[in-house]
Amino acid sequence: MDREREGKSTVDRTADQQVSTGDGAPGSGEDREPTPGDALRSLPTEAQQRGTRFVSAHAMQARLFSVYDAAAAAEDALVLVQQQLTLTLDRSYYDADEIESMADQLDYLLALDTMDLPDDEPASDNELVSEE
Repeated sequence: MDREREGKSTVDRTADQQVSTGDGAPGSGEDREPTPGDALRSLPTEAQQRGTRFVSAHAMQARLFSVYDAAAAAEDALVLVQQQLTLTLDRSYYDADEIESMADQLDYLLALDTMDLPDDEPASDNELVSEE
């Protein structure tokens, strides 16, 4: 097991620990699949463990690349990740609130894309409203 952990960065180990202990899901007591937002949320925890509240733009960029494939599932989520990757080039750090907000937005956009919305079903007579 130690050899397996040696190959992982601190960020990856922290994310793995949070997923296994459920720390990546604020307010959620049940087991659930980790989300791309959870991968971003682990960054402030790692920074806190190092004694700072800021996450380097380099670490943020690496994490954004790690969620890129998942974000590609939804056009709006992909646009968000691409925009944030561009912004990392002109920044030196992120704070936890920014990352949490971005993680929430990413998860929301991906959840919207996976919802089954009946867009090609014709409306039934009961759904039509007439004004008489």
